[in-house]
Parts: sequence; structure tokens; C-alpha cells
Amino acid sequence: MGRHIAFVNIPAIGHVFPTLAVVQELTRRGHRVTYGTTESRRAALAEAGAAVHAYRSLRPPDSDPTVRAPDRSGYISHSLLSFLEEAEAAYAQLAPVYRDDPPDLVVFDRMAFAGRVLAARMELPSVQLWPMLVSNEHWSMAQALNAFDPTDPVLHTYLAKLERFLGTHCPALAPEEFLSPQPEAHLAFYPRAFQYAGERFGPGYRFVGPCLRRTPLRWRPPRDRDVILVTLGTIYNARPDFYRYCADAFAGSDWHVVLAVGERIDLDALGRLPRNVELHRFVPQLDVLAHATALICHAGMGGVMEAMSHGVPVLAAPQTLEQEANALRVEELSLGVRLPAGLTDPGALKDTVELMVKDPAIGDGVDHLRRAVATAGGAARAADIIEDCLT
Repeated sequence: MGRHIAFVNIPAIGHVFPTLAVVQELTRRGHRVTYGTTESRRAALAEAGAAVHAYRSLRPPDSDPTVRAPDRSGYISHSLLSFLEEAEAAYAQLAPVYRDDPPDLVVFDRMAFAGRVLAARMELPSVQLWPMLVSNEHWSMAQALNAFDPTDPVLHTYLAKLERFLGTHCPALAPEEFLSPQPEAHLAFYPRAFQYAGERFGPGYRFVGPCLRRTPLRWRPPRDRDVILVTLGTIYNARPDFYRYCADAFAGSDWHVVLAVGERIDLDALGRLPRNVELHRFVPQLDVLAHATALICHAGMGGVMEAMSHGVPVLAAPQTLEQEANALRVEELSLGVRLPAGLTDPGALKDTVELMVKDPAIGDGVDHLRRAVATAGGAARAADIIEDCLT
């Protein structure tokens, strides 16, 4: 007999979409999956088989053109405060729903603090999801990138608000325990080989790799041309200057460039594009990567793992600290290169890509991680682990 499994997540595509194949696998096995997130993700989740409990988010919509990558100074403190404020809004709306329809287990994203509190308040088993690199005492993004200032006043605001939030909704959960949760399992959407100090994470951390789910959309490559996919993801993508730079770099060459620019820019701002460049707001990314020779991207975890699953090297242009950590790991493992800071010459960009795709060390590194992705287990293993956590 199926059980009721509740997912709670922030509405960011890079956090929701990695779970779709897991939701689909759990519903295929007969479980009832409900999903606390926003209305904007209802269609994708319904297609995967989940019933959505929508809450009103504080986050800007996907089409907001004013969203920019945050200043890296204070990035962690500001992010924590933002996610806590989102959690306050989400919890107030979702808690009554789940009190009336109690789940058997809560699966929550690392940044979906409302799910963490919901599980503790209802004394339910839980699973924590990691669509980003995991931190522990052996490695953390804050320490590795020297990005944490304990004197930051925003951090103190966050800690004070966290104490009030927990005191109001779950007094039994101390802030120290909240900050270092001990769920039944941690699930990371990448193979252990990509994790910094991966061997130092114990059996409670399961690295299941990307859980890929193809869409019915199809894309066909041009004949006799190598393909480059260019994307900056779905949040900090209002960068017509960057897309134009990439288009100019390969204008008139033997490369075919696919630009996926999202919803935040006016397409006319790109001007007239070269004939070997095609422009889209969105593409079926896995379909394009199946035919691609290179990916130019922001080094979001989802895009990097999708590229690795197809054996495609990455030219990383990170915009946030999280992406910077991914980009450094891409270079360290010879999965591609980081776009050199200040590189503005289109010809130099083209040279960088062409050297990257011909580099045998990068070819070997990508092939190694492609095999790690293929054997990590994906959605089926993730569903197995979640089922094992049901009591």
C-alpha cells in the first residue's frame, strides 16, 4: 500500500526540477506525493504525478527583468535571511494543510527551511535534498571561498529571526539542531566524485547523481556543425551583453550556437544575430546536450550534471558563490575550464572553447564523471532511499 510523501521546496527551477523524476518514480510505485511550492511549478509537478499545495512566495517571478546576481560580499548571510523569510511565509500557509492531511515522511530541500520545521513539529521522518554542494566540518563553501563574515549584521538579524521562528512554531527544535539537521538521509543530486572531500561524508549522505527526466519536446541539430549550448540558467540570466558576446565569438564559424536566454530579457536587445546562431527562451536542454560538443553556462549544478551525463565539457561563467565553487570543481576535475575573469575579446572566447574540446585531459575527466553519473543510481535509487526512510 502506498504512503503519503510530502515534498517541500522553494520555487526555484534549479531546486524543483531535479526532483521531478524522483516524484514520478515514487508515484509510479504507488505512493501519494504532495508538493509544497508555488503555483508556477504546478504544471511540471502535476505531469510528474504530484498534487501541489501552492503557497504565495516572496521570491520574484521568473520573468522579472530586475533580478541580478547578488554582490558576493555578504552573499551567504543575505541568502540565509532571504530563505528564512521565504520559510516563514511558506510555513504559515503549508502547516494547516499538512495538519489536516498528515504525511508519512517529509522530503525537504536544503534551502526549504519550512519543510525542516514541519517535519520536526509533526515528529515525522525526513529526507534532506542537496541540489548544491554539501558542507560539513571537512569542507564548506563559506570556508573554501573565504565568504563568511561572522560579524556581518545581516547574519545576526538572521539568527535572531531564526530563534523567533523556531520559538513560535517548533520550540523543541533548538537553533543549533536546526542548523545541523540529522534527517534519516541526505540525498545529493550529483555523484560522490564531484563532492569536495567526498570520501569524508558518511553513509547518511547518498550521492544519487542527477535524476534526469526527458520532456516530450524535441530538438534537432543542424547537419555537419558542432553545437555549443549557451545558457545562464533561470535566475540570473538577464545578460544580453553575455549572449551577444557569445554570438559574436562564433559568428561565421563552423560552430552552431544555441542561445537559451530565459524570460528576463527583451529579445530585441540582442540585435541581429549571425546565421549560425539560434535564439530561444528555453530549449529541451537534454536534447540539445545529446548533440552538443560544448556547454557555456553559469556552472549551476543541474546544468553541469546534465552536461556530464552526455559527456560534454563545460566552459563555466559563474555569477554566485555557489556557482564559483562548482566552477572551481569543474576545473579541478578536468571537466572543463572557468571563463577567465575580464575576458572580453570574442576571438579569445572562441579559442578557449576550441582548446577545451580538444584537450585530452579534459576528455578523460569528462568521461570519468560521465561514468560516475551513469552508476550513481538516479531517480530509482533516490526512491529506494526515500522508501527505506518510511517507518
